[in-house]
Amino acid sequence: MPSSTILVLQTSPAATAVQGTLTGVGYQVTTTADPDDAVRRAANFALVIVDVGSGPRSGVDVCREIRGTGSLSAIPVLCVAQTDDVEERVRFLEAGADDVVARPFDPRELEARVEALLIRFQRSRDLSPLALADDAPPAHRSIVACFSPKGGVGTTMIAVNIATWLAARAPGRVLLVDLDLQFGQVATHLNLKPQLTVAELARDEQSLREGELLRAYTIQHASGLAVLAAPRTPEAGRLITPEQVNLAVSTARTAYDMVVIDAGSELDERSLAVLELAEAIVIPLVPEIGALKALHSLLEYLAEVGLAPATTTFVLNHIFAREMLSMKQIEAAIGAKVGVEIPYDVGLYLKAINEGIPVTRSAPTSAPARAMGKLAATATGVGVDDAAGHDDRRGRLGGFRRRG
Repeated sequence: MPSSTILVLQTSPAATAVQGTLTGVGYQVTTTADPDDAVRRAANFALVIVDVGSGPRSGVDVCREIRGTGSLSAIPVLCVAQTDDVEERVRFLEAGADDVVARPFDPRELEARVEALLIRFQRSRDLSPLALADDAPPAHRSIVACFSPKGGVGTTMIAVNIATWLAARAPGRVLLVDLDLQFGQVATHLNLKPQLTVAELARDEQSLREGELLRAYTIQHASGLAVLAAPRTPEAGRLITPEQVNLAVSTARTAYDMVVIDAGSELDERSLAVLELAEAIVIPLVPEIGALKALHSLLEYLAEVGLAPATTTFVLNHIFAREMLSMKQIEAAIGAKVGVEIPYDVGLYLKAINEGIPVTRSAPTSAPARAMGKLAATATGVGVDDAAGHDDRRGRLGGFRRRG
């Protein structure tokens, strides 16, 4: 990674610290003090860093201009805030910055953020589909993991609703895997009583490797969704290895067009294996300081270990009747934008869980169900046709189209 080329727009008196830090660890750094020159040359670099202290155009202005240039959409932009002021960081994020580091920063933090951005965008490019013929099936992100570092934020509810929403448009082609290996509740949310679970699958080496055999361990839901349930006991869950998780998810992808995973809230080698395999990650959060701190710690850790998913969608789940924190405060705390908001409706959610009928089925026109649909489309990278019919050709998710 240190062989990557970086363009630094530097007008800040302290900008040499950025250049010195990055060249010191092996990056090829080119600097310019001219914003127009930076925008003009940005496409030739793997990363652009905007470090503007003063001048007629602010760092926010330059960031917005880069993000407004279509040909530069695949170039990550890291902005340097001149102070630790929350409002300044938020303005950069609103302008389209992919990450923000504030002065004073530790050189190790800058190095970690640069590396994480380069890894994330490189992986995104690697996963980008080749140009398709007009009659080819639309590309989509087919492994979606739902994970939160804190329990009680609605991870399972969101995973279940994403999966049932997708399955309604492609019956028999979507699998929901409950990899909350300690106390998974997907089956409860769907009012299912599975005879087999992922624990039994883990002991069957051949079925872990063959998609058609893996199907025998799933249970079918009325929505057309296939479900691979969590172990019945925490003891059974503890016996499952990261290698078995990796095999199960990889094989499931050969048997189903779309795999949605409830990865729980425990960060261990198994959940890290899921996050590494996922083409998209959905991270639920709630407007509460403890949850935001836990999420911030998770993101720092993932950056440290170099695990940067191609697509991450942050979902604000409004579990409180009144607003506890503003959106600006929340986005500043996690250093990223919230992609989707799930509205407050405690009665609807409780009814759905108690009856085992997800809101996307029990109240499909409700605001929560519409938000779940938006989240499913955002996470998978596809849109929804007005008609809910499906294409019978194998390998294409019926009812889906590429988002414009």
